[in-house]
Amino acid sequence: MTRRFDEGVKEIVMTLLSLGATMYETDYVLKQINKRPEPIEQKIEALKIADERIDDIQFDQTVKSVISKLEQEVEPQKPKESAKKYSLDKEHLAYYKLTEEGKLTPIAAIGIIANLQAESKLEPTTKQIAAYTKGGGVKYGPGRGIAQWEIGGRFDTDRINLKAFANKRGTDWTDYDTQIAFIIHELDTHPEFKRVKQELNNAKTVKDAVIIFLKKYEKAGIPHLTNRLKYGEDLMSKYSARVNN
Repeated sequence: MTRRFDEGVKEIVMTLLSLGATMYETDYVLKQINKRPEPIEQKIEALKIADERIDDIQFDQTVKSVISKLEQEVEPQKPKESAKKYSLDKEHLAYYKLTEEGKLTPIAAIGIIANLQAESKLEPTTKQIAAYTKGGGVKYGPGRGIAQWEIGGRFDTDRINLKAFANKRGTDWTDYDTQIAFIIHELDTHPEFKRVKQELNNAKTVKDAVIIFLKKYEKAGIPHLTNRLKYGEDLMSKYSARVNN
């Protein structure tokens, strides 16, 4: 901890310690914290130190709530910074995240994105259309999000599911960056999909990667394989230089 960091934390701690018990409300404490010029990391550190020194259940609950709100201010900046740095649209951001953060090969990433294009056009709010009514309305099926995770399964009830993952990040399940991160999380932690990741990274062609992800991750009832392979070919033409390096 640098001297400047230490002094900043100390001043925030003193501010918090000076509050009376009647002021232990989330919005009030957050307002006092946000008056300070220090970065969020210092504010969070100071809140933790003050919490150790103030033996009060209400203050403990308030600190947890304030830290959660501060962390939410930091988290959404990450995809925006990546997008600004690389001038990324949804497709390019997915490719960047999958290869750089997910440690997937370019071929594996293309195979995944081709499937997601077929599933949802990379639109995170997509709901599976099950049927159209005579009056022109829509009946929705269980699929949700870019990978069409199913309600009653990987969307919301499985041990590893999208909604719980989003809640832990402090985001909504409809957040695009969260859904890409969830795919990476599943491939890294789910016993079944860890093997799928290994197969994807061993794939020699985009066609192989598309089929592996379709059959072993998406498990689509109606595969529309031709469309997925066409998306894969189009993506390959965009990223061929990176694949061949």
